[in-house]
Amino acid sequence: MIRRLGERALKVESEVLGALISLIVVIVCFGIIVRYTPISGQTLWTTELARLSLLWAVFWGAGSIERSEGHFKFNLFESLFSGKLELFVQLSIKLIVLLSMGLLIWWTIVFAEDTMGQSTYLLQWPGIVRIMPLLCGSLLLSAHCLIGFIRILRRLFE
Repeated sequence: MIRRLGERALKVESEVLGALISLIVVIVCFGIIVRYTPISGQTLWTTELARLSLLWAVFWGAGSIERSEGHFKFNLFESLFSGKLELFVQLSIKLIVLLSMGLLIWWTIVFAEDTMGQSTYLLQWPGIVRIMPLLCGSLLLSAHCLIGFIRILRRLFE
């Protein structure tokens, strides 16, 4: 049951990322069409909405990529060692990432408190809207990194 729930969560995660990227394309194309056709109307909101969607896509994508360990990394340390020592190095790297994500989440919460009362330039949305992608992406990346940490830990003690 847990495996099916996890697979469903990963599918939803991928669908959200695809929807975010599609939203960016639609918004930018709409802004271009309206800008270069004789249709009257204000299109400055497309820039702000596309920028916000890009923030969501980048941070959500960073979290999603961690599950397949698709981030750019140097395999120098991993290739120097073998067996249990290689797993220990991978475990140490995951631990460093987890600690970094903890600091990033803490900094994001502190920064979110500073943005209270502010609003976005055009759409006048609360300033927290600009911070939420970083927080959600960091939490997603931390969750996938923690799962990877546990998998490596289990392999280390087998």
